[in-house]
Amino acid sequence: MQKFILRFASAPTHGFQLATTFTHDLSTVHSAMNIVGHLAVFAAIVAAAVDAQLDLDCGDLLSKLSYQEFLSQSLLSKESTDRDEPSSSVNIQPLILGGGVVPPGTKTYTTGVRPTVNGTDFCGGSLITPNHVLTAAHCMAGDIQYVSVGTHYLSGTEDGEQLKVVKKTRHPKYSTAKNSYDFLVLELETASSFPPVAVAKADDSDVAASGNATVMGWGATSQGGEQSDVLLRVDVPLVNSTACAKVLDVDATMLCAGGLADMDSCQGDSGGPLIVEGEESEAADVLVGVVSWGNGCGVAGYPGVYARVSVANEWLSTIAPGVTFR
Repeated sequence: MQKFILRFASAPTHGFQLATTFTHDLSTVHSAMNIVGHLAVFAAIVAAAVDAQLDLDCGDLLSKLSYQEFLSQSLLSKESTDRDEPSSSVNIQPLILGGGVVPPGTKTYTTGVRPTVNGTDFCGGSLITPNHVLTAAHCMAGDIQYVSVGTHYLSGTEDGEQLKVVKKTRHPKYSTAKNSYDFLVLELETASSFPPVAVAKADDSDVAASGNATVMGWGATSQGGEQSDVLLRVDVPLVNSTACAKVLDVDATMLCAGGLADMDSCQGDSGGPLIVEGEESEAADVLVGVVSWGNGCGVAGYPGVYARVSVANEWLSTIAPGVTFR
């Protein structure tokens, strides 16, 4: 019998230790590890909620500020941030925390959003039809002129397809105050030859059927470090809305994932894909979220927040004809 024991440290650290005894049944081990991962997230969220009681009102206020207002204020030590690259006057680096390198030539629906054909990506995106890329509405703060589809690299034209953007359509219900409906569709001048990713169904069954998801993007591997030149990924547990709402000001248009220390998306990853990986092949991957915002990056007990793709199905069908719903 597999046994997992969680030992919680006393306040204020809210840390935990894990003691295990293992059987030789790998399926049992993997299942138990998945359960423990989610228990760890739950424990961290509870701890964060306890810590947040004294300043919850301030946290709610900050999460409702616009991005420009956030850049000029520091109401909390754990900031609520849009996950795109801020202006050069703000010393924050874009990053994927705690992840690994995506093998070249895989996940080629992952897209970089940039100002010039050979420039540096400041947001991510996902190819959802040969002619359309889905990214975050708040990425409109940057100069979107080109996308780089299927590339392994942060900048340049060494691989992938660098395609001109001819139209930008933001979701009509997008809220700059709260980041609700944080969706932007980019129409391309020429069609991409890379296969698009399928989009989550409206009933959210793609999310309900999986305990984990994968987020991808370009950036540094530590706060304040150098940006990665290659595409990174990290696997994060999906967090139910009720638990997430205990520590973050989220609504039904948002999806939470993560909550473990140093495993997260962050500035520069905005607009990038949160996917549920297909069991049999990459062709079965499903796009369930768009990197949107978070209460800091990789802070234990605070999941990352993603735009929930399933709520935008009807709009996507109109704006991006040919989009495939899994």
